[in-house]
Amino acid sequence: MIKVKNVTKIFNEGKPTQTLALKDISFDILEGESALLKGPSGSGKSTLLAIIAALLKPTSGDVDVDGQKIAKLPDNFASLYRRENLGFIFQKFNLIPTLSVEENVILPLIPSDLSKEEIEEKAKSAMSKFSIIHKKDDLAKNLSGGEQQRVAIARALVNDPKIILADEPTANLDSKLSKSFLEFVKILHDEGKTIVIATHDPIFFDLDFIDKEIEIIRGKMQ
Repeated sequence: MIKVKNVTKIFNEGKPTQTLALKDISFDILEGESALLKGPSGSGKSTLLAIIAALLKPTSGDVDVDGQKIAKLPDNFASLYRRENLGFIFQKFNLIPTLSVEENVILPLIPSDLSKEEIEEKAKSAMSKFSIIHKKDDLAKNLSGGEQQRVAIARALVNDPKIILADEPTANLDSKLSKSFLEFVKILHDEGKTIVIATHDPIFFDLDFIDKEIEIIRGKMQ
């Protein structure tokens, strides 16, 4: 499902502030696998996740997702690729605080050609699945951290993506909510989703539903 080959990322190339974020990274993630990108803060995990999401372009190397080369996609095609293939769970949730739960969840569906009824039905299904439908009319800014996390997951899953990417998803959660998030990951794994989680949280290490661990330290695979 995901093939990363010889990916290198240099920020501010040729300038005094040049930084090597990733060097010659290669790995494969099979369809239906759950994989960890693990390593300390600043190791390059989030940069690599952003490259897989076509939010960043590598300086060199190739990324193939479900048979599509995405490393050099123009921005408009990159947006289409994300909409059709990915659900992204951000570290800080990235909800729009002045919109309701339901409005946040339906955002990925707005560019689609679905009817209003179909969009509402998909949002209802996602909110129910992650136990947040009772808050559908509440503004995102009034939610607890755990509630915001469930909204972020529902939004990431509302378009039934093939791949779920999560960037430090437990960074803003206490231990109880972190364990709850693991339960959600297991549900998604059991449904056959391909999942990539960038994290340095040891709660994810050595879980029976994590199929692959890819360790990155100072931009290099270990």
